[in-house]
Amino acid sequence: MIYWKNGVELRPVKDVRAVQTRVERVYPHATALAEELPQRFEWSYQLLVPSAGVPLTDSLVFVFRTVEGRIAARVAARL
Repeated sequence: MIYWKNGVELRPVKDVRAVQTRVERVYPHATALAEELPQRFEWSYQLLVPSAGVPLTDSLVFVFRTVEGRIAARVAARL
């Protein structure tokens, strides 16, 4: 879910569009241990987020949930 946040108020963002998505494997610097370490990935998203009428003081908040609905991560970005 993506929200605009002002103070403690969260307003859902509607009509978000994905422009580009990409997943790339991140290889460890310790190449000798690469087979023993779990694989890591970098997920990149480019999104178009409607912002007409949104004050510059608002933050953009991303909430990532597990399949069970629990919050896995919450990230806020300010302009």
